[in-house]
Amino acid sequence: MNKGFWKRVGWMGMAILPLLASLFLQIIIGIVIYLVAIVYTFAFQGGFDMADPGVLEQQIMDLALSRGVNVSILVLYHLLGVVVFAIWYYFGCGRPKAQKPGRVFIGKALPATILIGLLMDISANAFLLSAEYIFPNLIRQYEELMEAVGLGTDPLVILASILLAPIGEELLCRGVIFHYAGKAVEGMKNRKAAFWIANTAQALMFGILHGNLVQGFYAFFIGLCLGWLRWRYNSLYPSMLAHFIVNFTSTFLLGYLFYFIPETLAVYLAVMIVGIVGIVLVMIWDNRKSAE
Repeated sequence: MNKGFWKRVGWMGMAILPLLASLFLQIIIGIVIYLVAIVYTFAFQGGFDMADPGVLEQQIMDLALSRGVNVSILVLYHLLGVVVFAIWYYFGCGRPKAQKPGRVFIGKALPATILIGLLMDISANAFLLSAEYIFPNLIRQYEELMEAVGLGTDPLVILASILLAPIGEELLCRGVIFHYAGKAVEGMKNRKAAFWIANTAQALMFGILHGNLVQGFYAFFIGLCLGWLRWRYNSLYPSMLAHFIVNFTSTFLLGYLFYFIPETLAVYLAVMIVGIVGIVLVMIWDNRKSAE
């Protein structure tokens, strides 16, 4: 194996480091929040029942799984994630020049970004509704997990998922990880193949970042589309905007759309396929317009 091969392996290894850093950040925040919750319990809620080991174990478990602890971890992680990965992206990725959004969203860039964002959300939600018929137990566990962290119900979680997540996760995945994955395929003769290798790598890590099989599966698909926007316009602004559209519409709007759709597996699968085809058509349309 030549030196170039190991260089590519090294860069791909570098692409994994930001993901590990993100997971480490979540763990550290979780430990800190949990310790604060324990101190608060002792100081203001009378502490734990130290006399009965069984009751003590249950109290500790209940505290660890409480919504307040989970919400605090999620919100603080997203807040610190924006700061940490903004610094990493700037200093670790060649100090990219900040572009003005007005220069990025010219021509067909804005409508293409909006359409892809909406179609991604429709496809992802149709996938979840379809999966309820095929893997009901898995989806039930996923819904319980989302309920535990207050997703879609707790105001702080909604704020973090709509405003902070599109910034921090784009800096992490389409920024830092995509940069290093791109270095791993730099110099390949087939530039499109090189892009899709790097894009698949960052999308896979984006899926892993979400920490559960259901969310990871559709996050991988969304990550591929967001990576294409990042590559197509050479900017994080389109992927951030599309990410925001996905999180916002999923929280506030899409339930009303699916309310009018017949609740059958065939219909949900059809909607998912139409959404995916629509994304591909928008990409083709955008490429053709740019070539004119």
